[in-house]
This record gives sequence, C-alpha cells and structure tokens, in this order.
Amino acid sequence: MKRIKYILPFALLAIMATAITSCDDMLDMGNDDVLYADENHLTQGTDTVNSFVGILAQLQKIAVRTNLYGELRGDLVVVNANANSDLKEIANFSVTDDNAYNDPRDYYAVINNCNYYLANADTALFERRFDATTQSAYDFRVFQAEYCAVRAIRAWVYLQLGQIYGSNIPVITKPVLSLDDANNILSDASSSKMTLEQICDYFIDDLKPFVSWFAYPYHHNVYGYAMPNRMAVMPIQLVLGDLYLWSASIKQDQNLAREAAKSYYDYITWLPTEIGVDNNEGYKQKTVTSTRRTYWPSRCFTTSDFTSFQNSNNAYWSTTSFGTTRDEVITAIAMDSLASDENYNELRVLYNYDMENEDVEASISPSQACYDYSDGQIYAEYYHDGTNYVTNYVTSSVLTETQLTKHYLGDLRLPANISTDYRGDHDYESQMIWKTYFPQDVIIYRTGDVYLRMAEALNVAGFPKFALAILTTGLDNVVINHEVLSQCTTTADSTFVKYFDFPTKFFQTRVQSYKTNGEPNINSEEESSNVNQIGLHARGSGFSIANPKYYDPNNDAPADSTGYPTQPPVYNALGTFTSAAENLETILNNNTEFFPWAVANDGITILDLTTFTGTNAQKLAAVQAFEAEMIAYSDSIQQKWADDVATWYRNYAVPQVHARQVIVVDSLLDVESALETAFEGFRFGQLMRAAYRSTDKGTYMSQKLSQRDSSVGPLVSDPNKWFISWKGLIGL
Repeated sequence: MKRIKYILPFALLAIMATAITSCDDMLDMGNDDVLYADENHLTQGTDTVNSFVGILAQLQKIAVRTNLYGELRGDLVVVNANANSDLKEIANFSVTDDNAYNDPRDYYAVINNCNYYLANADTALFERRFDATTQSAYDFRVFQAEYCAVRAIRAWVYLQLGQIYGSNIPVITKPVLSLDDANNILSDASSSKMTLEQICDYFIDDLKPFVSWFAYPYHHNVYGYAMPNRMAVMPIQLVLGDLYLWSASIKQDQNLAREAAKSYYDYITWLPTEIGVDNNEGYKQKTVTSTRRTYWPSRCFTTSDFTSFQNSNNAYWSTTSFGTTRDEVITAIAMDSLASDENYNELRVLYNYDMENEDVEASISPSQACYDYSDGQIYAEYYHDGTNYVTNYVTSSVLTETQLTKHYLGDLRLPANISTDYRGDHDYESQMIWKTYFPQDVIIYRTGDVYLRMAEALNVAGFPKFALAILTTGLDNVVINHEVLSQCTTTADSTFVKYFDFPTKFFQTRVQSYKTNGEPNINSEEESSNVNQIGLHARGSGFSIANPKYYDPNNDAPADSTGYPTQPPVYNALGTFTSAAENLETILNNNTEFFPWAVANDGITILDLTTFTGTNAQKLAAVQAFEAEMIAYSDSIQQKWADDVATWYRNYAVPQVHARQVIVVDSLLDVESALETAFEGFRFGQLMRAAYRSTDKGTYMSQKLSQRDSSVGPLVSDPNKWFISWKGLIGL
C-alpha cells in the first residue's frame, strides 16, 4: 500500500493534473495552459481545441510501447542480439519494474486528463453559427464532438492497460486535482481494480450512450504539418467494436460478437450529418477496402516474365490525408519528426537500420514464422490469356533463386514491405521495413484492420461464410445476399445479416452476379473500373475469388451421407418473356427454348405460336398471359429453391459443416492477420483473442509462439504469464 500511496499522488497529481506543454512539431497551440485546471472549468470555445490537444500530447508517450507490447510478444518478429535489454524483456515475457516501457503512470496521465475533461466540459454549451450553404443560422454544440472523442480515448487506453497487465488494474474515472483527491481514490482503490474482461464490460456500458454523439471535430487543423486533426480521433464505434470483440472472445459469446461486427460496420458506413458541413470531402466517406494491392501484372503470365511485381501498398501508411474513399489510415497518434525530439516515433529506428546514427543495425526483425506465413500462400491471378479469362498460379519454377530468397513466392505484401541489403563494411543487413519507416506517426486504426476485425467478429458470431467473403470477394449486397443471406436458417440470423447494407451503387466487388451453379461471375479487371471492394487476401495473394486452392470447397460439404445430398440444391435462374410486340419474332422462334422445364404435368401448357391462329394483337395477348403464368411459376420455383436450401442447411449442412467452417475460417483469419498487419502492434492481441476462444488457451498460445522460438512457447503455457507484472498495480 505504501508504494502506491506515493506513486499515484505524484503520477496522477504532478503529471496529470498540471498544465501540459505541447510538443514543438504539431501540438504548439501558442500557450501551455491546456487544461485550465486552476480555473476548474471548460466553458470557452478555445478550451475545446486546447484541452483536446493536451490529451493528444499525452498519448504520444504511450504510442510506441503500444506497438511493442502488441508485436514483440507475438510470433511475427524476433529481437536481435544488438537490441537493448528492455526490448528483450518484452519478447521473453520477463519485463522488470525498471523497464523503460513499463510505466503505467504514462497511461494514467492520459486517463486523468480525460477524466478532467469529461468532468468539466459543458456539453450543453452552444454557439450560434451561420450555414452559408442553407443561408440559415443553427446552434453548434461546442464540446460534443470532442467529449465523445475523449470518452473513446479513455476507453481505448484502459483496453491497452488490460491487454498489457491483465488484472488488478485500477479503473479511475474522476479527475485527481489534489493530494486529498488522490488519497480518497487510493482508499477506494480495492473496489475499482479490474481484469481485462471487466474493463471491457465497464467501458462497453460507458460508451454505448454516446455513440450517437460521434462526429469528427470540424475546426481548423491544429498540427504544424500535413496530418489532419481528424486523424487523431479514435472513432467511438471502433473502440466499442474492440471492447465487444475482446469480451466476446473471452466469454465465447456469439451475441457479443454480433455487437462487435455491427459496431465496426456502423463506422464503415457512417457519414456526417451535421449542419454546416456542406460536403464530405476531407471529412468522412464510407470506408472501402479499395483496389490497392501488390500483384503480378497479367503480362507476367502471358510472357512468363516475372521480373517485378506492382505495388501500391505504400499508400496504406500515409497520414497526410483523410476523408476520401481511397484513404487507408483512420486514426494515428501524431509524433515528432526529428529523432532528437522527445516524442519521436522510435519504431522507425527499432525496425530499421539507423542511417543517421552510424548505420546502427535494426533491433527487431521478421521471424521465420512471419516468412513461413507469407511463403506458404498460393498466389493466383485471374487474367485474359488471349482467348478466355483463366486462373493461373505463381510457382517456384517461374522465379529465380534470388527471388525465392527474397520471398517473392506466395503473398507479396511481405517482400513489398521489406528491403535488405548486405553491408559488408558493417557485417550486417541494412533492413528496412517500409510500413514501419514511412509513417512519422503511430497508426492505431486503418481500413484493412477494421475489416479484418469485423471478419473475426462475424466468424465468432457464427457466420463463417460472411467472414470468408471479407477475405475473398469483398463485400457488397450481391455477395451478401448470395453467400450469406441465402444460408440463414432462422429469422434472427436473417435479421442480423440484413443489418449490413452494402449497396452496389457505392460498394462494388468484382462479383456482379452468380451463375446457376452458384459460382461467381467475375468481371475482368479491365471491366471493373467501378470496383472499390476487394477481399483482404487479394491485397497480396492475387484474386482469391478465383483461387479454389485458398478455400477448399469440401469445407462446405458434409463429410458423410445421411440421406441428404452432399451439395445444396442448385439455384434455378429462370427467364421470362418480354412483353413487347416487336419481340414477337423472337418469341415465335424460341418460346420452347426459354422454358424447357415447363411441361404439362407441372400444370403449364406451353404456348406454341407456330400453330396459333389470330391477329398479332391476339398473339401478344396470349404471350402476355403465358408470361404472367410463367412468372408466377418461376417465383414458386425460386421460393421452393430457397426453402430447400434452408432445409438443407438446417437439417444437414449446419450440424455437420458449420463447426468445421468456423475452425477453417478462424485459421484463415489468423494467417491474414500475419499477412496484413505484421509489425503494426496488433498481433499478440489477435493471438490472445484466438486463444481465449480455443479449448485450451495455454496450449494454443504455446504452439503459436513456439513457431517464433521454441524456448518461448513453454513460457506462455500459463495464461497468467501473458501479462506484464508491475508491483505497483499488483500490490494495490
């Protein structure tokens, strides 16, 4: 108790409640009194910007360690021999009290500033403003957007504490402004200690009432360089989705997973509706995966020349733009630009050799497991061979030994992001991992990660084919209706799926329709100028929708015979006549070919115009009457097909197939996490959630980390060892 008694008053009082000095590069607001703690109020318009920016300044102190705790404890990186002992401790799950990255006080500095803001901001305060577009005045709520953003930041920070420390975490929601405040909090601390699970439950309830308040602040950019201020906002829907996803994984609760998926979707489709915003450009568009990818051009297949691939992934890491349909970064913590500055993004030198400091070798490198994930993918491209559109694969036989060494075989995201050249004068490789070097800032949310987490939530919720579509085709309503909605066997499931509306007038994949056998009609790339959604796996492994080797169709077929067919009933694409006199010639020549399945014993008499006597008007009337009968018959056939499919899934496929589909898709999501988000600090969190969902979480984690280092696997067989000890927190 004595240890904490001294830590919290100084940390929460001296560090958190005092004025915050903004950083030189991008948080210089012209004054240092950001929170106005001495006045104990936030009632001026300038308070909105200054106090919010003060909180962002404190986030800089925890940005780098958020990545390190999420990545070094995972299976995708190794810490090199030249790395400092602090990094090695994190990777070996042996963090000591004096580790430079083990200081919860920095997290509570952010929390206390958030608490102060939330306790003192006047959310009812409004200013009378004039909308030039509508030529009308309106009331603008001065604090509401920032209030919502601050509440989301506080929940996000506590979620990071939960992932790092696991349990015994003091949850403090009132500001500490004096020694008496600190001592009062300490005296009640035993009732406020929470586990990761309890943190999720608490802050789900804390955020839900404020989702409708979410809006990006619409004031001028506060940064001294190009990163827009809106990119500093953690959307409340995404933080809420994370909380739901963690809670669903820990509790293995499908209903919580459904809420997680809906929360991610809510942000994806959210658009601003505030008065005074006359357009969305530079503000917020619907969030699409876009068509950016790393790929082998079609000429490689037609010429057998695989000298180089195309790469558009660099745009994934740009924090200089916001609000267009092709932007990837959603949220980032702004950092200083110079290594000499206090809040420089240290990841830029930890993951890369330091060109400015005597060519110091990188401290962190990809593990063999990371390379194995990438090399193990089967790249498939869909292209025109001069006659037809075909699927072809990239095999080791078309690549050189050097290309194989550089990991060109398989998924292309890893070789596109890494450059290594041997430096004989220093006896090491000059490793550059571009996704960790290009961003000046620390990225927290981006589009690929959001869609990947939504897929994870959907799979946990019991919709594996929905999750699979995010990996293979991308999402639009054509895909959802055919791949997901058609397989729902209960009203509750159908209602849930219908919550996700991806209209093709905006969201559009390369699957514009489906064939009668259920296979997708894939538009060629040249014919897909309006496409803005592709599957995440297509970002580096070719077009997965045309790759039967990615997802084995046998996963959708029952393993044995119980009297039902092993495949669902085939969809009947039934045609209809066109009611127009000018089409009589076509009808005359082809009427029996339109409906070969309509026979007398179905109660339908085929209209034979070759023996029909009468005027053209009478012929047209007969055709229209026949057409109406055929449309009704077609509708009944399609309804019967839908009923038969539902019966097949409910009575046969679901019991035998569904559990296997969930396991297979969960495995694909694990791989995709490694391919899409490597080095971004998300990996250990994804592994923890998957472990919680497994039958033996200790064994699961041990097996995953043994792929990185056989000596590390046994260290995490006890889930209590996943987390970092800090005597202050443990002894509270």
